[in-house]
Amino acid sequence: MRKLQFLVQGPKNRPLDAFGADVLIQLAPRLLALAPARLKATFTAEPPPRLSVIPFRRTPLALISVWTDDDGDGTAAAWAETLRVAGLGTVAGYRVDESYPCSYARDWPDEARTPGAGLLTLLSRKKGLADGEFFRRWFDGHSPLSLRIHPLWNYARNVVRSPVVPGAPSLDGIVEEHFRTSEDLTNPVRFFGGLPWMLPNMLRVALDIQGFLDLRTLASWYVAEYWLKS
Repeated sequence: MRKLQFLVQGPKNRPLDAFGADVLIQLAPRLLALAPARLKATFTAEPPPRLSVIPFRRTPLALISVWTDDDGDGTAAAWAETLRVAGLGTVAGYRVDESYPCSYARDWPDEARTPGAGLLTLLSRKKGLADGEFFRRWFDGHSPLSLRIHPLWNYARNVVRSPVVPGAPSLDGIVEEHFRTSEDLTNPVRFFGGLPWMLPNMLRVALDIQGFLDLRTLASWYVAEYWLKS
């Protein structure tokens, strides 16, 4: 099974709740008609907290994850065209390899919102960092640190292998993290391991990510997740 991921960036002035409704009402049926093996939509559905230690972006964004037996250029182009025709925004797409440092056990049905709250992060490596060092720092360093500090419920690492849409912005990774409750993500004390460890853990995470990520392009969104077909 291969995986494609598409990013749909909506107009900056589009209300996030309206954009989220468009994803479910307008886009989801078109995507299901393409008969993927599995399909998931992750998108901005409501504004993030105004006060947060995470610099959430406030622009509409959807991540469409497609599992398919064929991730060739023709298949990828068909998915990209379906997304463009829906008219929700600009489309970028990538072939990715996925891994799960931790994963939830689903007990909710398809087309129902995943409980809790999601954090979607697009990342690129620090300039000049070779593949081996980048993946060592990410997989063997940052991921275990995140699992020790943050109350993660689900953690999907998607390594970008190649773009499938011409002009797609350069990315090295797409990270999907999910938390059992919104407070686990938005409350800094809970997100950083509780008192008295919050401030030391914040420093630990900051020093870690600046060693292997390009902080100028690092971008995160507060998101909802829907399995449309599992």
